[in-house]
Amino acid sequence: MFLIENTKGVRMKNTFNKIYKKESPESLLRTHCISVRLNHEELQLLNARRGDKSKGEWFRLAFLDKIPVAVPPINIEAWKSLSEISQKLNKLLIHLESKSTGGQLTKTEIFAVKRQISELRSCLTASSTSVR
Repeated sequence: MFLIENTKGVRMKNTFNKIYKKESPESLLRTHCISVRLNHEELQLLNARRGDKSKGEWFRLAFLDKIPVAVPPINIEAWKSLSEISQKLNKLLIHLESKSTGGQLTKTEIFAVKRQISELRSCLTASSTSVR
């Protein structure tokens, strides 16, 4: 903490935190450089796999078996289908909960539940190209 005197003669305490740089141990510093030549197809494959990582960083991670898992993009159609099914199931659940506690399910209600569960199952097990 430092004492600072401003132009009016008032002393103020400097409360700024000191910033200490931690020096990296020399064993963690990367000083060796390796050059690699790739043909066009190999470069395209590298660019497709590395994502937002630099080429050198991706090679280092690959060598250390620490390649991050690629997360596929969201399937918008599947997302829409699942949210529609979820809404239908919620409406059905609200209807069933509003019935009297001792009331039996009608055949229509049972059919609706089975149909929604079947639609959900087919949507969850569908391939990425077909949603419904």
